[in-house]
Amino acid sequence: MSKSLNNEIIIYDGICVLCNYFIRFILEKDREAHFKATNLQSNFTKTEYPEILAVDSVAVILENGKILQKSKAVYYILQKVKVLLLIRVLIYVFPTFFSNIVYDFIALIRYKLFGKYSYCPVLKGDLKNRIIE
Repeated sequence: MSKSLNNEIIIYDGICVLCNYFIRFILEKDREAHFKATNLQSNFTKTEYPEILAVDSVAVILENGKILQKSKAVYYILQKVKVLLLIRVLIYVFPTFFSNIVYDFIALIRYKLFGKYSYCPVLKGDLKNRIIE
């Protein structure tokens, strides 16, 4: 599926506390507004990109419609916003299969370590206009 977009879109797990912290951090640091965001639970994701629901992962929909997931998505986001250099270097240095093993492990234990919401919290202020429902 190749859809052309005006903004790149980050899709994240809306009920994950860690994922919500990450998305707020990224959107606050993304001063040039490269990204909009939505969550796995949104109508947008369910109707426009249902294939993403099959992989329990953060995803980035690029302007050309290409989809990045797991460690490739995290690397792309961090590189574009120019934050967390050490994590970017580690993802870059290790082969993708190894980075994805680490990603999958964190994804597996994220609710136990950080908790989860019963519903996706609404972002407030300037960040609210960067969210796709």
